[in-house]
Amino acid sequence: MTASPDTAASAVPGHVPAERVIDMSYEAYTSAGDDPYLAVAKLHEGTGIDWCTDVLFGTPGWVISRNAYVQEAFSDWETFSSDYRALEPLGITWKLNPLEFDPPEHHYYRFILNPFFTPARVREMDAPVQAACDELIDRFAARGSCEFISEFAEMFPSHVFLDLMGMPKDKLEDFLEWERLMLREKDMMKRAGAMLSVLRYMEEFVRQQRENPTTELLRGMVGATYNKERPLTEEELLGMCYLFYIGGLDTVYSVLGWVMRHLAGDVALQDRLRDNPDLLPGAVEEFMRAFGVATPTRRVRRDCEFHGVQMKAGDVVVLSTPAASRDPLAYDEPHRIDIERKGRHVSFATGPHICLGMHLARREIRMVIETFLARFRNIRIAEGEQYEYHSGGVFGIDRLPLEWDPV
Repeated sequence: MTASPDTAASAVPGHVPAERVIDMSYEAYTSAGDDPYLAVAKLHEGTGIDWCTDVLFGTPGWVISRNAYVQEAFSDWETFSSDYRALEPLGITWKLNPLEFDPPEHHYYRFILNPFFTPARVREMDAPVQAACDELIDRFAARGSCEFISEFAEMFPSHVFLDLMGMPKDKLEDFLEWERLMLREKDMMKRAGAMLSVLRYMEEFVRQQRENPTTELLRGMVGATYNKERPLTEEELLGMCYLFYIGGLDTVYSVLGWVMRHLAGDVALQDRLRDNPDLLPGAVEEFMRAFGVATPTRRVRRDCEFHGVQMKAGDVVVLSTPAASRDPLAYDEPHRIDIERKGRHVSFATGPHICLGMHLARREIRMVIETFLARFRNIRIAEGEQYEYHSGGVFGIDRLPLEWDPV
């Protein structure tokens, strides 16, 4: 996977050693074979810090894959800044909020949002979340089969998002289509068009919410003050709402796909979890560990040396949680699912940017596993079928045909 010196010389900055260059896109590298987690784990055959000539949407940059290095980079915001401005190419001047802010600004925004995502507040959402789960399963349960992604995994977190934000359910199809284009479309113009469609909707939504907020979360945001100094601006609210949209949909949907794909190949584990529901919390953590899906982006703030690698201010860095999740230096037999495994994972990040919605994500994933196992036995990939996936910035499954036996 290493570029030749001649190839690297024309495409790679001078401070990058040729032996650290992966002369292909991160997406192509992680798409080799039928399991992207096995593909991305090949990064551990190297040093854990590589330069990829196309790390994200044509942009070159560093890929950090060692678990310990990823944790360090997450925590060292003074070197690895979150001020990436992913929407800037669309002419958008505001930032995803609080994701693209560093401390201390990041702290002021998280202070506003944290109370709405505590474990206790998340438990208060159980009834509508369970209702959404049941409603979707009811549509295909009697059939004995489903296409799990399009019929459940995409739609479930979207229902939860709409409830959380107080948005009308008739927007569901629009949101799903925009989500598909943003996550999977190869044509950058179509991808950008979907992002702008979301933006236009969110702009009108925020204007309405400032006048008449419809949920407790929105009332808290609209009524909040930044560092006890001033109300939030329309752009600050827009950055929060846009982030809730992209953060609340792709992560849970993606993890659910990988979890169900694994369970569909392990009937014994299905039976064990069904008969021992007390094992579910540990199972959720292990699934999150094994199936990290996100590749957060950072930008180097200043010239530095990071574990023997010279980095320059402005370099793009991606923190590969899928690779970190399968690091043999961090986990014994990292590709084996062990629901009683102890230890932390980095799938929700670490440091100041640890995932705001992690308690909700855990609750959603547990609820889905529990409900499917209560209603179906011998869940399996449909005979003669196979799953399809995408990798890159987010690892996700595009198609997962399942069948089962009734309980």
